[in-house]
Amino acid sequence: MMGTGGLADGDAVFGRRSVQRQPRGNSRCVTQARWGVAIAVLLCTASQLAISPDTANMFCAVSVGLIGILVFSYCTKPRRIERCPISTLMVLGFQVHSSLAALIVQTFAWKPLTFNLEVPVTTFSVLALLQVWAVALHWFYTQSRAMQAITATIRQKISTPLGLYLAPTNRQLWWMGLLGSFASWYTHADRWGEDNFGDIAFKLLAGLSHFSVAPFLIPVAGYLIDPPDRKRSVNWLALTAYCALALYIALARNSRGVFAVAVLIVLICLFVATVIGRFILTRRRMIWLAVAVLLSPIPAGILSDLATAMVIARDERSDIPSQDLVLSTIATYFDEEALLSRREMERILTGGSYNEIYIDNPLLARFVSTKYIDRNVALGLALSQTGEGLARENAINQLLLLLPTPVLNLFAPELDKSSNAFSSGDYYNFLVTGDELGGYRTGSSIADGFVVLGAFYVVVFAIFAFANFTIGDALTIRMQGGHVLFSALACICIVRFFMNGLMDESVAVQAGNLVRALPQIVLLYVLMFWLTRGVKLL
Repeated sequence: MMGTGGLADGDAVFGRRSVQRQPRGNSRCVTQARWGVAIAVLLCTASQLAISPDTANMFCAVSVGLIGILVFSYCTKPRRIERCPISTLMVLGFQVHSSLAALIVQTFAWKPLTFNLEVPVTTFSVLALLQVWAVALHWFYTQSRAMQAITATIRQKISTPLGLYLAPTNRQLWWMGLLGSFASWYTHADRWGEDNFGDIAFKLLAGLSHFSVAPFLIPVAGYLIDPPDRKRSVNWLALTAYCALALYIALARNSRGVFAVAVLIVLICLFVATVIGRFILTRRRMIWLAVAVLLSPIPAGILSDLATAMVIARDERSDIPSQDLVLSTIATYFDEEALLSRREMERILTGGSYNEIYIDNPLLARFVSTKYIDRNVALGLALSQTGEGLARENAINQLLLLLPTPVLNLFAPELDKSSNAFSSGDYYNFLVTGDELGGYRTGSSIADGFVVLGAFYVVVFAIFAFANFTIGDALTIRMQGGHVLFSALACICIVRFFMNGLMDESVAVQAGNLVRALPQIVLLYVLMFWLTRGVKLL
């Protein structure tokens, strides 16, 4: 398979000692940017002390700021990203997604970091300990010959034979994207609340929705997926039309993340390509980057209003067809009174009963998990001994529910997937407040882990981390000459690795990602890659 113009073409070097170092055209810019981010984080930390001199806010801000600088400095060393790209992004994403993004966004909004949090000191203390632990685990992983040997073995025995390092053509990426977009629309729009347990064909089609982002890789493929001597053409008009299609599907699904994930994939890929020197920051590109940053508040405001309109229209998604939901969302977007009324209602709610309000921008809120972690930590602390026992029992049941339905019916016929269709956030809320299950409140594997496993969760956290480090890095390869190349699958999954590589909705979901979700997406990618090879678009 590797003799037909793939990424490696027989030149891959799996040992790290024989890889030659390459000069990095962005080394000076990267160094300056790292210092700039560190200073910006310190300024945000100092600003938080001015925003709210409350002891709890001061402690949390200093904790997040110092640990954030440590993790960011560790993860943005070019040589470290070149050697272990995906695993390094996991550590960075864990810090940013859980803490650092909250510090930056709340400071710019001139709000305390502890705004609307229930147990902020406990939450940020636990996060700080786990983030330092994650850095220590990653350092050990990069230095361990045994760990690197496991990653190299996966590359040689699994990734290479499957053809994961073969670069898909633009045509293949378009096929993947169009099939993925259809699957995303068909399996989610007009199906709110449907479970479809045991329907293998439906589950297979739902799995294809992950590939709806594939066409967005075309502009960045030349910097990460292709060898340095390969050039790709980019049809910007077609990509613009595809952006419109992606936005329509996001509105039809009433999902803020569908469109935002595609943007985040491109940004993370460009970030990595810049740090390792594949995307050279010429003067012209620097000017365009500065212009993009200066103009970014315009599209950010538009998308924020659109996300707010989607939240308002959410109550209708189970009652009207998807096309009507799209029209309703668009009408709400142009209704300034409705948008202002929603924001005023959220402001009032923050002073009353529990709510999930934390980040003002509803689109950014999708990528900041601080509030959800804090809520689940608070629920975990409020559990009685009986509640803790029920939580452990539920965790075991959720692990059993990972089995395919026919197997589950054989070994645990008393368990029914449809009656256990709720999140860990739902279950903890039910144990503490008695509210009904089925709302799919966002959970936290961190709170879930400490409740179910106690201090032993630190060991389980390490096991999950090492497993994800090896699997993630096995989706990339280093060439003779020192260039690191990403498989297209690594780029497609890069947001998942960044946001959920080291934490997720629950411990059971983390286990499910390893034993089911990742193998399934690899299998689906391989099938789509080889089935679309040589197939032309009409």
